[in-house]
Order: sequence, then structure tokens, then C-alpha cells
Amino acid sequence: MTIGVSLTLGILIGREALGKSSGSQNRERSALPTATSQPTPPATAVTVVPSATSDGADNTAEPAGALPGAPSHVNEFGIPVGYPHTEPGAISACGNYVSAYSDVRNREPSRIRAVLGSIATSSASKTISDQIIKADDANAKAAGANSISDPGLNFNLRVVGFSAKDSTANSATVSIWSVGGIGMYSNTDITAAPREVWGSDDCTVTWTNGDWKLSAATDGPDGPAITQRPGEDFRRFFYIGGPSA
Repeated sequence: MTIGVSLTLGILIGREALGKSSGSQNRERSALPTATSQPTPPATAVTVVPSATSDGADNTAEPAGALPGAPSHVNEFGIPVGYPHTEPGAISACGNYVSAYSDVRNREPSRIRAVLGSIATSSASKTISDQIIKADDANAKAAGANSISDPGLNFNLRVVGFSAKDSTANSATVSIWSVGGIGMYSNTDITAAPREVWGSDDCTVTWTNGDWKLSAATDGPDGPAITQRPGEDFRRFFYIGGPSA
């Protein structure tokens, strides 16, 4: 069986890849037990914090001594929320929101709707949820797995960096760069066994009711791999508690 599962980094909205060559740059997510058997992520969830000097100006000043873009608390799903009304705040929101919907534990159909309901605008929540559910089903079938949470499926995605694309006072679009793994652990066919893939999500957040909310998420380009020079164009997220410059 030759497969080339589309690893659309983030929402997996179904970019068809069945029959692609194994050398193409694709994308996808992690292989843990079903989401319903997993506990809610703890309140110590990792927070990504961007540079304060990315392209575009901050809209408002952050509290004295605050890390650029740092959220104020986590919600009931352990996802950081409560971002400052600044460009770094928008970048942090996108990094954390893409990480949240990339986590296979959050992708079980009933859970993904609730997760996105907690971080997305009301109009975007159902749209993105439906895209994820549809794409997960298609990708699981293409890989020969029972579901995207099949313990035999390597389905793992990790956020690596970002590139700010557009920023206004109340909206920002950020390219979130990720590395992923996809394939069946038991398969010895190079095109179906787990392999490394690179790509990006274009995340848009809108300032809504005092916080940045996910208002759109679309597939960005495949790649670049970390071994390719264009990968240097994506900026690193800063250490939590580390210096901002």
C-alpha cells in the first residue's frame, strides 16, 4: 500500500495527498489513546511567547514587567488565554491555539468542538471543528488506521516557530511553522511508515470581548524543512521567563 497522507499542519482540512510521492513535504498529528480516555491538560500548559520586535507595531502597552505577549491565565482545557492587546499577544495566541487544536487528545469530535468553542469566535468555531473532524477521518482511512487516535498510528505535530504576516489594531494573521510525523508504526513500506514532514498553518485572530480569538485557520505552504535556508525566515518563540531581547 502506497500512501502519502496530507499533514496539513494544524487543522488538516483535507488537502488530498493519497498517492503523493514519499519525497513530498506533507503534514499531521500525534498517536495517543483516544481523547476521551485522556485527562484535561494541566494548568501548567506550555506558553509560547514571541519577540516584542516582530514586524508591525504593538497596539497598546503591556503591563510593566510583563513578558511580551504572555497570557494571563489558562481556561478549562488548560489552554493559555487572556492575551494583551498587542501584536506579540496575537502571535502568542496563534502559537498556543494551533498547538491546542494540533494535540490529538483534543481532536475527538465532541471535544474539539468544546475546545474550539473556548478559543475561537462563534462563527469560526463550528467551521474549523468540522474541517478537523472531516480531515482526521480521511487521513486515518488513508493511513489504514481505525481513527486518528489509533495507538498504531504516528500522528504527531509540534509548533516550532512563527512569521507575522499581517497586523492591524484588532486583527492579525500569523504563519505558524510546525514539524510533524505521520505513518503506521508497524508498516515497513517507506511511504507508509512514520516519517518527518514540515509545513505551516495560517492563523488569524481577532480582538473579541477583551481577548484574541481564533477567527480563521487555513493550510499554509508545505515546508520548508529545517535543513532548508527558508526555514531561517521563521522566528523562534522565546523562553518562558527568559529575556525578551
